[in-house]
Amino acid sequence: MELILIRHGTTQGNLERRFIGVTDIPILPEGEELAREVSKTLPAVDHVYHSPLIRCVQTARLLWPGMDMTAVDDLHETDFGLFEGKNHEELKDNPLYQLWLDTADMTRLPVGESTADVVDRMLRGIRTVIDDAEARGFQQVGVVSHGGCLMALMCACGYPRRPNYYDWMCGNCGGWRVAVQKEPLRLTVLEELEGRK
Repeated sequence: MELILIRHGTTQGNLERRFIGVTDIPILPEGEELAREVSKTLPAVDHVYHSPLIRCVQTARLLWPGMDMTAVDDLHETDFGLFEGKNHEELKDNPLYQLWLDTADMTRLPVGESTADVVDRMLRGIRTVIDDAEARGFQQVGVVSHGGCLMALMCACGYPRRPNYYDWMCGNCGGWRVAVQKEPLRLTVLEELEGRK
């Protein structure tokens, strides 16, 4: 089985470099345009799974118009807690934010959902996708989620391995075409899909 893992289209929060996690915001007209452009380069899929947040729903519909789609709750973005909706300028005087910037491990967010929690949730979500797709006989499916979540997922089980969590960062409407090995879970990159950084 193959998965086409894609990050949602551009949002206002992306442009303003805000921590937009569980806040349900739409994609911008330029995000719609980007999704339509990327759509032309993507392979056909048997089904599409997506985060329940509107930016992923909109992107999924534009990437694979007319396809049947299923929302998977565990594919939603990170809950950034007190950082939610804010950017660096608004947080720069916050002691918790400064502590996070000063730590050697930027993946250990001191508020909201931890990276370990996001990894566990995304592993559950992708297993839900794989099990459902397998039960329905799908060979190639689209998965539209969020940048931080896709980084967490690929850091946990993406191959070939990359040395740093942030080496898995992808732009809006970017991601990977991966081959699935179920046990142990391994997502082998077959193709890097360019997005907009």
